[in-house]
Amino acid sequence: MRRTALTFVGIPALAFVLAFGAASCAPAAKHRGPEAYTYSAVTAADGIAIDSSGYIWVLGEAGDLGELSPNGALMGQMPLDSCTGSGGSSLTGYYGIAIDAYGNVWAVNYACDFVDELTPSNNSLSHFDTGVAPYGIAIDYAGNAWVGDNGSHSLTPPYYSDVTEIGTNTITKYPASSTTSFNSNCAESVAIDQYNVVWLSGCGYVYMIDGSTGTPLNGQYDFVKTNNPSPGSIAIDPNNDAWVTDVDSIYLLNPSNAPVLMYSASGANLKGIAIDRVGDVWVTDDSTGTVLKLNPNGILLAAYAVGNGPGGVAIDAYGNVWVANTTDGTVTKWVGIAAGPQYWPYGGPQFPAGQP
Repeated sequence: MRRTALTFVGIPALAFVLAFGAASCAPAAKHRGPEAYTYSAVTAADGIAIDSSGYIWVLGEAGDLGELSPNGALMGQMPLDSCTGSGGSSLTGYYGIAIDAYGNVWAVNYACDFVDELTPSNNSLSHFDTGVAPYGIAIDYAGNAWVGDNGSHSLTPPYYSDVTEIGTNTITKYPASSTTSFNSNCAESVAIDQYNVVWLSGCGYVYMIDGSTGTPLNGQYDFVKTNNPSPGSIAIDPNNDAWVTDVDSIYLLNPSNAPVLMYSASGANLKGIAIDRVGDVWVTDDSTGTVLKLNPNGILLAAYAVGNGPGGVAIDAYGNVWVANTTDGTVTKWVGIAAGPQYWPYGGPQFPAGQP
């Protein structure tokens, strides 16, 4: 049952249907094709996650957090906290978002080196300090938040990035890697698999950390020699393998093998990633304004038009695919095109003892 609804000020959004083909006065066909709707959200919408009640949470890069109903109505929005820069200016830079098993919303402030935790039942906001320039976030089985820190924790060599674990009463920082220095190492996007292995991507590598001990696991995935050594968003599939975007390509990562190129498209700018219950992979492409559907073998099955500057993507329990559009501050919903809910999302909800 959903707890108390948010009470911060918001204006219900007006939804409009994306047009596909010419309008007709003829009776509706018995079997209709996929339908899409676009809703107002927040300025510079980027991160997106869906709670266990089906409500959609959208994080704007400038620090606006919005909540949409499952029907796309904007329930409300609020500005998250900023910090003061060296010149006295106000700074924000929010990117990663996750929702824990209790419905608390976690938002990562890249510019201010902290994470916000919003409790929707009373609109209370808590801050947790992280390492330098935090970016991605995921929640483990025990409800602990793991944050990839994009900046170095040291001002002098050797430069290493951290991953921060935020527990009930503790905040612990672990090295993202025991072998690779910061000149080619930073921890950005985060995903956690069913064995509590924390996967971190960023700056040419993907790392694995034991979520029980914080110890870097042996081996790492080297993307430095690829055409675009910038592994980005990462998600776990039903086989417990990781998929990661790399500018115009998508790679499959299995702990026993080297990265496998699954999809590539010249000129693509791939952003968010989500995987549904049958293993189909959903990826936003900023260059074409679409969300792509690939099967588990990496074959492109379809491309669906969304808004301008698509970023994060999430899949709800009914197989609706939701995309946050950064440039126009909207969210696009494609109805029932996935095998929802998503399996093990990047930047989305994860639940103690497994997902419902």
